[in-house]
Order: sequence, then C-alpha cells, then structure tokens
Amino acid sequence: MGMIRHGDLVRGKPAEAPAIRELLVTVERHRRIAASNSHVFAVLSDPQTLAGLLPRVKKVEIMQRGESRARVATHMAVGPFTTIRSEGEVRWLQDQEVVFSARHPLTVESRWSFVPAGTATDLRVTLTIDLAPMLGPLAAMVPHEHVAGMVAPDLEHALTALARRIER
Repeated sequence: MGMIRHGDLVRGKPAEAPAIRELLVTVERHRRIAASNSHVFAVLSDPQTLAGLLPRVKKVEIMQRGESRARVATHMAVGPFTTIRSEGEVRWLQDQEVVFSARHPLTVESRWSFVPAGTATDLRVTLTIDLAPMLGPLAAMVPHEHVAGMVAPDLEHALTALARRIER
C-alpha cells in the first residue's frame, strides 16, 4: 500500500521576485514485517543492505562510518548503460528510523520508519526526490506521475526483498 504526493519547493527568492517552482515528488510505501523493530533495524542500518534491496542501486561505498551515521557513495543504474554516482549520508536512530540523503547529482531522501506492531514491525518508507538541481527549469515540465511510476515499483521491490530476507 502507499501514497504518491507532489508539491512545489520554492528556493529562497526575494518576496517581490517571482518564485521558481521546482518538482518535488514524494512516494510512500509500507509493509508489515514479521520481526521485531530491532531485527528490522539491524538489517537496514547496514548501508551495504541498500545494494541488495533497491534494484537500481548497484554498489555502495562506505567512505566514513560513525556510531549513528555513515558517509556513503551509491552507484545507481539509470538505464541499461548509465550509472550515476551519488554521495550522501545515512543516519539512524536505534530501532526507530534510517534516513539516506544525497544532494548531488539528484536531491533525494529516503526515510525508513519503524513502528512496533505487537511482535511485528510496520515499516514505512518515504522517498522524496527534487529533480530541479539536476534538470533546472526543465524539472517543472517532468510529470510527477512519471517519476513516481518509476520509483514506486523499486520501493515495493525493496520492501518485499527485505521481508523475505528477514522472515526466512
């Protein structure tokens, strides 16, 4: 189950100047996983897990790791012959959430939230993408449904793969 939202993100412009509207797409999905929050968290708090869950993420490099965050570089396939390298950060709050964010070449944030549901965990993933940093003014012409339609199946795949891995 999930939800797709879109909205406008307005960059800091003087009040009297016309604002530049940019494409901001948010896709949400959720799934109940038959495992405790701590078990689901243990799997997702390892940045290397992204490469096995998200179909477009081919490789994850851990550049620096701390107690509650890691600096990473991901290599994502964007077509049959093209891969984009994106540097970002993974932050986690024990048994509550894992957040990945990157600013270049695409502004993206994926937030994985854990809610206890008896002996299971309700896992909600929210992915927000801002195409404007990469596409500039052309971002406003990209239909948000097209972007969401590309991203939603990847999130569904990730949740299914995670559930299979954990519930074995």
